[in-house]
Amino acid sequence: MTGRILKLDTLAAGFPVSLEDMQEHLRVDSEDDAELISAYIAAAVSSIGEELGRPIITETWTESMARTSRDVYLSKLPAQALVSVTYYDTDNAEQTATITDFALYTADDWAFVRSDDWPTVYDRPDAITIKYTAGYGDAVDVPAHIIHAIKLVVGHWYENREDASDLKLTEIPLAASHLIGLSRGGWYG
Repeated sequence: MTGRILKLDTLAAGFPVSLEDMQEHLRVDSEDDAELISAYIAAAVSSIGEELGRPIITETWTESMARTSRDVYLSKLPAQALVSVTYYDTDNAEQTATITDFALYTADDWAFVRSDDWPTVYDRPDAITIKYTAGYGDAVDVPAHIIHAIKLVVGHWYENREDASDLKLTEIPLAASHLIGLSRGGWYG
């Protein structure tokens, strides 16, 4: 996937763990730390998504390239649906391709777009752009082990609000690291 331009087009709407669920997990009864806990949830979802290399909740991505072959493997998984395919024709004018000329093949650890009729394009690094949705879906579709990892990370940050030092070395909880590793793409061990 060398030479790709990858861009987040639309952020996820919401998080897989609600503030109420997180407060229950932390055994917090007051609303005093609601803003802090919400910030921790957002940071944990972002951090775990980056570590996994995949969006947790549905997001829209664009992936551009100079040219392609029959199959274009996508970078963000799990891919859900194609939104559009645009390209710059030989006159360097942007065009929208007919979406039915392309097929998305997907599994948990791979996804590609196939077409036997990719358009002839102008020579530029973003000649073809594929827009697609990726992620596990809505909050109810996120695997339980990822939700639990989010809760463990937020709980750890809530209890250890300061950065690690020589006196107090803390890392992400081992259980959370293990749970995150279950869904990491290309991860072995």
